[in-house]
Amino acid sequence: MNPTVVTQSLDVKPKAHFLFLDGLRGIAAFWVVLYHIGPNERLPQLMQLLPTWLVTVLFKWGSLGVSIFFVLSGFVIAYSLRNAKIDIKYFQYFTLRRFVRLSPPYYVSIVIALAFALLSSYAKGNAFAPMGEPVSLQRLVAHLFYVQSFFGFQHIDDAYWTLCLEVQFYLVFCGLLGLSQWLNHRFNLKYALTIVFIPAAIVAASYPLGIFGDQGRPITFLPLWYGFLLGVFAYWSWHDQRKRNLFYFYSLVLLAVGIINSSHFAIACVLTAAIILEVARANRLQTWFSWSWLQFLGKISYALYLTHVPLLGATYFLVHKFFADSLVSELLSLIIGFAVCIVCAVLVWQLAEKPAIKWSQSIKLVNSREAIKA
Repeated sequence: MNPTVVTQSLDVKPKAHFLFLDGLRGIAAFWVVLYHIGPNERLPQLMQLLPTWLVTVLFKWGSLGVSIFFVLSGFVIAYSLRNAKIDIKYFQYFTLRRFVRLSPPYYVSIVIALAFALLSSYAKGNAFAPMGEPVSLQRLVAHLFYVQSFFGFQHIDDAYWTLCLEVQFYLVFCGLLGLSQWLNHRFNLKYALTIVFIPAAIVAASYPLGIFGDQGRPITFLPLWYGFLLGVFAYWSWHDQRKRNLFYFYSLVLLAVGIINSSHFAIACVLTAAIILEVARANRLQTWFSWSWLQFLGKISYALYLTHVPLLGATYFLVHKFFADSLVSELLSLIIGFAVCIVCAVLVWQLAEKPAIKWSQSIKLVNSREAIKA
């Protein structure tokens, strides 16, 4: 039985559909897939034929698709919570709704990753140990609640680390937004939003500024929190010109730090947020990137991101098992790999993600003046 709570408002408006953001999702997912192809290891002969700059931009910089995802998440969640009156009960249902929205396709991808890891161990005569670590009940349960990093478990799929951070982003942002509303209500603080989020922005910026050392792939949201906040601030700046100067000041600081430290991730976050803001100001969010193929990629982007890593590995292994290493076999593995990833993503989208979206939208958020449909 689906838990349902009726909203207190009768003036619910339909959700705006931002084609530009969907297109960006498609680009980000496609870029990450290119990155995980591992061109130097899997496509050495093909790489020799391509210009170095093209290999760098298409493949080696593909991990920057994650920066696009983070900024998009901030923008979309800020839009989703724009009319929310957040209290403890609202936060509980918001958490439930995010969990229901994200988890079914994620759980399906875990099954896929484990199945391919088992097949790989059988084919190669190795122990069954996804990502180099044996499977245990504790490891599986930690994955189910997005907390595997906190308990020191290796991710079953290398893509999952970003999903764990996304969940933290959502919950912390909703909590801080609720705090600012409580301060405004309790103490009549006109600038409660600024009082809460300026310190949050400073803490977030302290990581790329180097105040806190680089600890590698983060376990908590804090080292990459600035990317999510850039998306949030871009949305707020779109609807409040007074915040625009603060957004660009924050962006310029992060951009300068990114250039000085050669942090492509920080640069990509800033550019993505600035582009989204300018497209929004030009009233093109609902018209740009409307090409059907790009919208299709955007629609299946989450499923594609979750499932592509084991599929690419299996495709490469099988093609090179039956064909000698050659330029033809590399091209064949590339084409088949993409096709398999797309087909699998479509199936996961249809069978798991679409029902999850419908289920999550049936969970109405208490005290909201507008139902969230993110």
